[in-house]
Amino acid sequence: MVGAVRGVGFVALPSHVKEMRSMQFDLSGEPVHTRCLSVSLTQGQGASIDFRADIIDLRKAGLMELAGRIATAGIIHKMELRGAYSPDTDRIEQIEWDQSHVMHEANRATKGECCRDPMVRLKELVGTRLGDAFASELKQCFGGPLGCTHVSTLFHELSAFASRLRVIRTEHPELSVTHAPAERIASRALFFDAFLPDGRATAAINVRLTDNHFGELQENGSESLLSHEEVRLVAEVELAGWQLRGLGAKERCRQGPTFGEAPWRDRTEELGEFAGQSLGGGMARLCLERLGQRDDDARLRSTMLNLAPGMTQVGVALSDSLVPSTRARPDGSGLAGPGPCYMLRAEGPLMQNLGSWNGGDPIGEGG
Repeated sequence: MVGAVRGVGFVALPSHVKEMRSMQFDLSGEPVHTRCLSVSLTQGQGASIDFRADIIDLRKAGLMELAGRIATAGIIHKMELRGAYSPDTDRIEQIEWDQSHVMHEANRATKGECCRDPMVRLKELVGTRLGDAFASELKQCFGGPLGCTHVSTLFHELSAFASRLRVIRTEHPELSVTHAPAERIASRALFFDAFLPDGRATAAINVRLTDNHFGELQENGSESLLSHEEVRLVAEVELAGWQLRGLGAKERCRQGPTFGEAPWRDRTEELGEFAGQSLGGGMARLCLERLGQRDDDARLRSTMLNLAPGMTQVGVALSDSLVPSTRARPDGSGLAGPGPCYMLRAEGPLMQNLGSWNGGDPIGEGG
């Protein structure tokens, strides 16, 4: 059953299972959370490509006690990765980081631990190749209780974008232009926005991804843009168990340096198998199975892969009291117990005391 979604369809569960409602790409409702992922690739020294990747989580509502800390609206996470990699081998050559905003600062409740403690492990990634095998290397070095889920999300986006740049340069040699040091080569911006419509039984999600590929500077020093690629995704998510009730997606690519109108390509029908899937687990595997074979699906795959990480930040916004909401984490999710990150590892001080703080309900938020 397909309904109108501002020029494309909206794939939903059959009407006898769930009532399908029309959605638009411009969603309405109470805004509760925005996540921004930004990746910038610039020319480094020699052949190296310098990267900067940022993640910002802006919570617009919510009040809850989480592991001894009062979670409120505001900037929740603000983290930055900087470094360089070789475009010939895709191997990381240098990594630096900064975390101005984290969930858990060192305090009495954490016994002096904080979200920044595991970051030193990132040095182990120097020499690792970005691309298909990077996820496995990152998991061994920084996954689960070894690191930070938000930094891992940022690294996954960096790896995906570096891979996309390699494919683009192979398919379109005209994009392999010469850049002077510090000139921009390419950039990616991804926004995850969550809204609570009336009734609050579901969340309306809007994810937007934009890739830019830059050409040589013009004679007056101005930048030139060779390619502008966009993906727009909307989703309706049940709050009780994070099931996807429906999805709509469209995509377009405009070539420069002089841009004309380009039609949006409807991708909704290809997402039919995702309706009913829980964002609490298995989403990444399904994305790779259904969207991991063709280079042409890379941007849509990256957009879909950000649904689950973004949704983890929506739970707290559902609560308006200090008593933790059971909707903050779905049953059966790996985020509902110990282990999603270093600060919430089973043997850590926060998890040791979490039951007494939250009345026995192990709900926490990773750093």
